Amino acid sequence: MSDTALDRKTRRIIELPGPTAGLESGLARGVYDDSGRVQGRYRCEACHQDLILRAVKPTAKQQPHFRHQNTQECPAAPERRRQIDQDLKVVIDLRDQIIRAWPGVTVTIEQPDGDDTDAPGGTSAPTSWMPPAIVACGPGETVVIERPRTLPGPEQIQQRTRAVRARYGQGANHVWFLAKDPMQFAKCGRLEVKPRGGEKDHHLTIAPTEQQLAVIAAGGGVYFLDGQQVLIPYGVHDFTHQACQETCHASGDSEDWNFTDWRRTKNWRRDWRISHPIPDPAATRWGLVATSLNLIGATKATFDLSESRDLMQRLADVQKARWRRRHADARELYAARHAPPPPAVPLPGPTQPPTRPTNAAAPEPVADNDHAVGHLPEPKPPKQPSTEPEAVVPPPASPSPDNVATAAASESRPTPPTPPQATAAPQPLAPRGLKPEPPARPPAGPVVPPPPQYPPRVPTAQTPPVTAPRQGGLRSVLRRIFGNR
Repeated sequence: MSDTALDRKTRRIIELPGPTAGLESGLARGVYDDSGRVQGRYRCEACHQDLILRAVKPTAKQQPHFRHQNTQECPAAPERRRQIDQDLKVVIDLRDQIIRAWPGVTVTIEQPDGDDTDAPGGTSAPTSWMPPAIVACGPGETVVIERPRTLPGPEQIQQRTRAVRARYGQGANHVWFLAKDPMQFAKCGRLEVKPRGGEKDHHLTIAPTEQQLAVIAAGGGVYFLDGQQVLIPYGVHDFTHQACQETCHASGDSEDWNFTDWRRTKNWRRDWRISHPIPDPAATRWGLVATSLNLIGATKATFDLSESRDLMQRLADVQKARWRRRHADARELYAARHAPPPPAVPLPGPTQPPTRPTNAAAPEPVADNDHAVGHLPEPKPPKQPSTEPEAVVPPPASPSPDNVATAAASESRPTPPTPPQATAAPQPLAPRGLKPEPPARPPAGPVVPPPPQYPPRVPTAQTPPVTAPRQGGLRSVLRRIFGNR
């Protein structure tokens, strides 16, 4: 007996025991594909032979079950039957998990391949096996979820992708859910990130395999299951800035990344950029964003990755800001190291006394015919100081009786006429057209500086605080009240 079979009419997997509404009993032969062959409706996934559905009627004494047409047991090898049973069990478990997480979504298990790959008559089975897919039909969206235990080769992935597009349309969302491989997850370590407006976090990173890259190249999505969590990948492109690059790829300015600051020496030249929402095939590694399976389709009954993609966009915003800052620092460092040297400042020489400029004016022409043009009068010799002693004026004597009498007699005498005083000789006139020589200035004395604008303040003497006389204590108060007793 077999518990599962493929319904060639609907391309769905039938599970028994289970609902049997709409199923025909027996072989139910008919044409169910484009080849035009008459085949049974139900097919065994291990040997690809026709199956007979029995005990479907309500009056049957047995439970509904499938039976091979020619033999009692399946002729396929036990190892193949065990592998197919395990693959179907994994798909069915994920189907039940999705039904609980996405209420209101129609979830079925179908085989997208339209044509049977066995020989005519159903006597041989193909060597390769692809488990059926989970088809979730929401409002306006169809999601085809593959859940293989191990990924097939690139050729089978491309063949399966073409079958999905042909059956469900080009707009169907084709995703592959894979189990978390401990060996693959232990190679690349973690990546420290800080999304815009969030806290620091560490994302797991993995190196993608050839089969995973084939899924991305075919237009599908790769996701990893870790219990109730789904790990959604994004591309991480690691690179190292050159120590000194002459031109910047964006602005055209020269940059120098050879920092000497201890905070930026190790990590600033090593950087990375993100590619999302689908990792670029040229990515160095994949970073993984963890989200709950319930959040993917619980709100809109669709395969919604808006929360994870919003986190990826915030990582991209932080990356742009980080790049702008580091490129600006590299340009500033290049400008500081390649700036032209400042002009040399001349050293001050020995100080020399300033020379007094001569203000000798050129002679002006004389208009008079009596004097020759340009002839100056002979300079006068400098005045020699006098060698005769100066008259000493005696101090006035104190009045005495004799002196008073003599002064009175002299006042009574008539005053003789005063002889005319000799006037000073007139100065010779300068020739017409020439300025007279200015008089000699007296020798300058010591210069007295003006008083300061703000005289220093004289500190005023502080008066000591006056303390009030002490009135006395309790004993003196009692004495004044009661007296001296």
